[in-house]
Amino acid sequence: MEHIVATPLYPSEREDRLVWKKESNGEYSVRSAYRLCMNELLDTSHFKVEGAWDLIWRLKVPPRVRTLIWRICRNCLPTRTRLRDKGVNCATVCALCNVDEEDSLHLLFRCPGSRNIWSMWNVFSVVSHIFDQYQNIKDIIFETIKVLSNGDESLFGCIIWSIWKQRNNKIWKEVTDAQGFVFDRAKTLLQDWTSAKMIQKKICQQ
Repeated sequence: MEHIVATPLYPSEREDRLVWKKESNGEYSVRSAYRLCMNELLDTSHFKVEGAWDLIWRLKVPPRVRTLIWRICRNCLPTRTRLRDKGVNCATVCALCNVDEEDSLHLLFRCPGSRNIWSMWNVFSVVSHIFDQYQNIKDIIFETIKVLSNGDESLFGCIIWSIWKQRNNKIWKEVTDAQGFVFDRAKTLLQDWTSAKMIQKKICQQ
């Protein structure tokens, strides 16, 4: 015991300091704290929705189109029936056909006007059975993307965006977009965005 007590103590090479283990540099960050809460401390299972979400995020379309499709698949699109479910006092009839209730499935794939727009697409015969087969719009979108080539799946997303814009123009601007114009607007959107990406790529390579 005397030998132990007599052992000299050497000063530490470093002063004690607080270390945040969730970052390699030991420094606290909001990002790592958020990740800790979401992955380890909180039950977030009720936020998760099954689906091939990577199909949406890899689409070669403008970001606003990807975001719109994600919102549709998460049932976040403010259609009239969705707004009524949230307590908004509004009509529920479809703004385009004024016949059936306006939910995402009807508005984008079952409304007669929207069907006419889809029929202008040269691959409509390939995907029309998918539109009719599934009752869940998320399944329609995922299954349609799966069977299409890269160019066709991109135009698919842009047509969805253009139909939604048609609906909003009708409600908020009292403008009725012709069905042929809706289809052409989707093609133009994709062409312009693709051209801009190509120009940007060339500039970066210089």
